Amino acid sequence: MPSGFERLLHHSPTPSPPPRRTSTTSRYHLFIRQQPLAARACGAGDRDRRPVDPPPILQLLLTDFDPNTSDDIDILQDPRFTVGCFLVPETRGSISSDMDGDSSLREDRLGTAPGQSTPLLSGKAFVSPFFVDEDPDPTTAPNHPSTFDYHLPERRAQLAPSTSKGAQQPAAFFIFSDLSVRTAGLYRLQFRLMNWGLVEDTGQSMPVLAEVWSDPFKVYPAKDFPGMRDSSRLTEGLKELGFVELKTRGKGKGKGRRR
Repeated sequence: MPSGFERLLHHSPTPSPPPRRTSTTSRYHLFIRQQPLAARACGAGDRDRRPVDPPPILQLLLTDFDPNTSDDIDILQDPRFTVGCFLVPETRGSISSDMDGDSSLREDRLGTAPGQSTPLLSGKAFVSPFFVDEDPDPTTAPNHPSTFDYHLPERRAQLAPSTSKGAQQPAAFFIFSDLSVRTAGLYRLQFRLMNWGLVEDTGQSMPVLAEVWSDPFKVYPAKDFPGMRDSSRLTEGLKELGFVELKTRGKGKGKGRRR
């Protein structure tokens, strides 16, 4: 394992340093294709898993992406990319516009840093990309940004689905199928894109290449949890394409309910 990567997987009990800033010139962007909506609080033991529902699914987007160039396809397939997930309690009833700005301001306003919140989160919080030749749900697929875009792709409401009707695009997904939260409450997830190959190649600390925050979602006590939702088309498609860790729910697929 490259030097420095072990510290990302096992947080130090000492106070975390100020968060590293993402580069404003990076080609890399994270887009949340599937937002977490609810979860049932799990127990203290590692065996009690109550996955966040639906499983958060992120997509890697590249500025000026060209599916016809091998360099861009190689980037999407690079196994050295990883996305880390951090749990942050949401202490306010609404999200103000400053949450889309400076990351240190967001963490200060929430009253906690990601490194101090992760004990509430169990499961696989660091995942590698899952590459597919064709997006399994092209009707909801976002456009890759261009240098002429004026809106950041992380601002989900401002990024329209792809207008390339019938044109299948390759895609790289980061799928969090095994996340559980130990305590009931209102939370958000912070996702950070990193490439541990940079540590291996340069010996320097790992930069954060992109960052995005989920919408707030509620974790219920066991007696109040309303049940799991039916799986989305995206979830079903990714499982059919080989991501076997995803569990599908719905008619003929297991327990679930439509809401």
